[in-house]
Amino acid sequence: MFNGGMATTSTEIELPDVEPAAFLALLKFLYSDEVQIGPETVMTTLYTAKKYAVPALEAHCVEFLKKNLRADNAFMLLTQARLFDEPQLASLCLENIDKNTSDAINAEGFTDIDLGLGWV
Repeated sequence: MFNGGMATTSTEIELPDVEPAAFLALLKFLYSDEVQIGPETVMTTLYTAKKYAVPALEAHCVEFLKKNLRADNAFMLLTQARLFDEPQLASLCLENIDKNTSDAINAEGFTDIDLGLGWV
């Protein structure tokens, strides 16, 4: 079974849908409880944490997003919150959009809204 024709000789395992930086952040968290996320890696790290069922890292990522929620990224984060099934984050995004409608509508992410996600 392990030595038959199905055995692979490669020493590398490919994870085509996981960014290397996000996987490294996952491993670092698992081994040291240290969280290494930033604006460029938080979404891919959240995806990786959800894929490999690491709720503590998911919570750190969502908390990072909540702390960095602004009118200019609220629509983008709302889309991501819906995709990642994060209703609390989605609710905060909607509150932010409601309070800062003018700034939110003028932000880049406004034109990228996915109408198929059921906004109402």
